[in-house]
Amino acid sequence: MPNQDPGPWMAGTATSQPTLLSAVATRHDRDLAQAILDAILEGIIVIEPATGRVVDINRGAELLYGRERDAVIGRPFVDLVRPPEAARLTGFIEQITEGRRQAATVMTEVHPAGRSPMSVEVVLQPLATDDGSTAIVAIARDITDRIEVQVRLQRLAEAEHARAAELNAVIRAMGDAVVVCGADGRTVLANPAAERLFPNIAGQTYDDVLRLLNDPGHVAPKLGAREGPVQLTLAADPDQWVELTTYPVTVGIGLATAGDETIVVMRDVTEARRREAIRETFIGVLSHELRTPVTTIFGGAKLLAREHSTLDEETRRGIFRDIYDESERLQRLVEDVVALNRFSENAGEVGWEPVLIQRLLPTVARSEEARWPGVTFVLDVTSGLPTVVADPTYVEQVFRNLLSNAAKYGGAGSTVTVQATAGEDEVIVRVLDDGPGFPAEETNRLFELFYRSPGTAGSASGAGIGLFVCARLVAAMGGRIWAVPRPEGGAEFGIALRELHE
Repeated sequence: MPNQDPGPWMAGTATSQPTLLSAVATRHDRDLAQAILDAILEGIIVIEPATGRVVDINRGAELLYGRERDAVIGRPFVDLVRPPEAARLTGFIEQITEGRRQAATVMTEVHPAGRSPMSVEVVLQPLATDDGSTAIVAIARDITDRIEVQVRLQRLAEAEHARAAELNAVIRAMGDAVVVCGADGRTVLANPAAERLFPNIAGQTYDDVLRLLNDPGHVAPKLGAREGPVQLTLAADPDQWVELTTYPVTVGIGLATAGDETIVVMRDVTEARRREAIRETFIGVLSHELRTPVTTIFGGAKLLAREHSTLDEETRRGIFRDIYDESERLQRLVEDVVALNRFSENAGEVGWEPVLIQRLLPTVARSEEARWPGVTFVLDVTSGLPTVVADPTYVEQVFRNLLSNAAKYGGAGSTVTVQATAGEDEVIVRVLDDGPGFPAEETNRLFELFYRSPGTAGSASGAGIGLFVCARLVAAMGGRIWAVPRPEGGAEFGIALRELHE
């Protein structure tokens, strides 16, 4: 290939400044060297160390910066970068010139005319020239695509981090115990509920957890599979039940891989089991309690319905009286069941009507006096009692249950005294009987469902529902209820209802 004049931008200058061609073509054909430089896509800029000005550029630099060579030659190189990087570049040029640095890289941004801004990576390194001096060459390349990919990856990572943080917050806030076990069974994550259920569970294995449970049949769910729920009791407390379910962690689209982690969800179902046991017991007790009045009513009705009956008038009246008594008993039992199912233990669920206790008590007392021949009911009601906030229907039901309970255990010849007084922002009603009473240690148990004092259970029939219903209704009306044995014998059952404030 014949030698040609390289032109002003590829030849040495009058001041013997280094050029791209002089550096590349020291031992090669100059035309070949020129072709090579023109073919390089990266921008190549030669910088004079003493002044920091541009001495030469290749075609790639012209295209990269969107400027002709004549507009670049002689300008400070730092003009080709953003101000934030200019000071750093000046320092790098000095360090490379003095031999204290072999190379330096700077990320910047250029704005070619008529084109979108581009991210550019600039690499500075020393350049040996023909005369043995050292120049600096800057190699600039467009890395916009790479930066965009990095930005997308960063945003994706940030989004994944945010989702992971959100998921972690949800797991930590869950009421159920959640544990994540690795392929080796070791716990890698445990939320606060799991730590409360199994203290020091962090760092333990799934087998360690199973050893804390009673599982003689080895029915506990296995890691790595979707199994459960299985309910087991704690080895240290057979009355506490824990439900376990395992969920294998999946990756991709519904695909599980070997060695995946497993999520173990554990729920304390002790309360649910207790409620289920109560429900079953309640159904059994209710069935038994219903059988007696229903049998009496059905049998009596059949006798009275017979044609050509030979029953005398006194027998007929006795059958009617039995039907009436058992019907009333059945009605009260149904009312208690409805109240039992309607209200929880939360206070203030019902009872926003104004109620005058002094008007309700006489009616209830007269009704109970007719049901309990031989029992004397005495009312001691303070005049001018304030109005209370309650539900009149449920107040009557509570009073009926308390008066009936006192008369039942007191028996014929006993006296039931009802006292109503004004307290501090409440009205207090006490039902006093002279029956057998109960031991002081049973005070808090009398209002439990199905509980009956062993000392009096044999002397009177009952299901152990009435006092429990009273406690539920009084709590639902925002009041309070209590029971205490009387020093002189008998029992006191009392309630207090909130005073109405305008």
